[in-house]
Parts: sequence; structure tokens; C-alpha cells
Amino acid sequence: MYNDYGLDVTIKTGGLQVPSGTQLLMGDAVDFFMSYGMDAVNAVTQNIPKVTVAAIFQKDPRCLIAHPNPAIKILANLKGKPIYVSASAKITYWPLLGAKYGFTDDQKCPYNFNLAPFLIGKNSAQQGYIASDPFAIEKQGGFQPVVFLLADYGY
Repeated sequence: MYNDYGLDVTIKTGGLQVPSGTQLLMGDAVDFFMSYGMDAVNAVTQNIPKVTVAAIFQKDPRCLIAHPNPAIKILANLKGKPIYVSASAKITYWPLLGAKYGFTDDQKCPYNFNLAPFLIGKNSAQQGYIASDPFAIEKQGGFQPVVFLLADYGY
């Protein structure tokens, strides 16, 4: 597809075992990467010499995803339940969830970009992207998850 436009593109997967996009960019391992707006702000505050090309979402695509449960109707219903979140949640959306909904650090479980712990833990929730993870859960888990777009809850 990219070749049709004269571009030589290789798409690489990120994740816990991969250095950050900024590290890869500064180390000349990649020419371009996709990240969050906060990454661009942090680069400025740390005097990292990179250029940000932005196409900002109107709403951040991060969400929390839960198993279907009549007791889980709003985000606040996840208080006290185990939630699989990445380390970056600690400095991004988790403080908001704590202040606004009473979520505590003892709820946090390490998110490793694997759906299995969530699929097995019927009382758990996990972070995700609205545009991909609910579909992957439906395909792998055989159920339609409950999805809370964090932008709709103040993030």
C-alpha cells in the first residue's frame, strides 16, 4: 500500500519489551513513530531535539474495558476491581481516576499487552484503545466488552 505512493515503510510493534519511540528515534532506529501528545510535551520539557507532526484525535482513544456485568454500567463501578494498566498510566490517566472516582493503587495490575489475564479474570478490567482492543476481545473472548472511553470521563 505505501509502495503505491513511493514510500518504503516498515511498521514495527511497540510494547513493554521495546524501547520508547523517542529512544528509538534519538538512536536512529526509526525515522518516525506514533505516540501521545504528552510525549511531545515531555520532549520539549527535556530539550529532546525532535519534531512533532501532529494529527490530534478530538478525543484520546484510551479506554478501560470490562466484562459484561449488570453491576458495571458506569466507570465509577470499577472502583475496587482489578484493572490491568501500563506503567505510563501512573502519570497519565490513573491520577484522574483516583481523584475523581476513588480508584486506588492496589487495584492496579501490570498490563503486558496480552489479553489473556483480562479474559481469564471475569471481575477485572483493562486499558485499551477504543479502535482496536474491544474488537480483539470480542474475537478472542467471544463476548462484547463494556467500554469506557476515558475522554468521556474527563481525561
